[in-house]
Amino acid sequence: MAQSDALGGFPNRTVRIVVPFPAGGNSDIISRAIANRLTQTWGHPVLVDNKPGADTVIATSEVARAAPDGYTILSNISLIVQNTFTKKLPFDTFKELKPLIAATETPMFFVASQTGDFQPKNLAQFLQRAKQKPGTTSFGSFGNGSTGHLLLLALRRNASVDITHVPFKGNSDVIIQLLNGQVSSSFLPYSAIAAHLGSGRMRILAATGLTRPSFAPETPTFEELGISGFSASQWNGFFISARTPPAIQAKLVRDFDAAIKSKDVASKLESLGLTPVGGTSDNLQKMLTRDTELIRTAIESGQFRAE
Repeated sequence: MAQSDALGGFPNRTVRIVVPFPAGGNSDIISRAIANRLTQTWGHPVLVDNKPGADTVIATSEVARAAPDGYTILSNISLIVQNTFTKKLPFDTFKELKPLIAATETPMFFVASQTGDFQPKNLAQFLQRAKQKPGTTSFGSFGNGSTGHLLLLALRRNASVDITHVPFKGNSDVIIQLLNGQVSSSFLPYSAIAAHLGSGRMRILAATGLTRPSFAPETPTFEELGISGFSASQWNGFFISARTPPAIQAKLVRDFDAAIKSKDVASKLESLGLTPVGGTSDNLQKMLTRDTELIRTAIESGQFRAE
């Protein structure tokens, strides 16, 4: 069968991208930039449908139940991995959904408050305090099982320190408490902290990844500071029903890749401190595998308990 026959004219009507977060956040902005470009490419509307709630489970469940025709696409982050370990889900995530393409990734930055009685200027000072006075340093995260929380657990293991975890409902809450000095530290994406770095109320101490981020070259990585196990990044990717016909999957990958790498979309993503990824589905699968190992290690070490 010719490829055009296998595609059946896809797409010949509106395509919907379901975003599990409210409008205005990074996932929403990323999805809308790509949707606008695809609308131009396909000549049919690509709509962004915000379905927040239940740590992305509401949106993920909707796409898992959708017809496997390529017209309903999920935007998600690493919570899609963490939820498979931490929640009892009404679907089998990676049997019912297939990784389509990674849109962006960005290092996670370990930041410390500079407004309390302890104002570390580098990672060594922070870790020294955590070792000398166990329990006096704290860490705010987006919630139990979030990427930030899992990175904290890795820091506890690999640096042999005791840091108190304080979970919040979102990154905005974490930032408020950092700026007020109510929590000592956090792992956050650059886009969440960039506006506050000039205030002098928080400081970046280190970044995840194997190389220094191009947009923050003065920031050392954990690896170069002698602490291994911090290659994880925060990413945003797209998923479809695993039963979607291969020809449609392949077209979506090609067209999403072109949109992500287009000059206007790439510039928009880079302005948020994000690195456009694209490529094949394998890139997103590698990120999923890396995140799976991160949470599995936390569980096997007894630091984290899955349901």
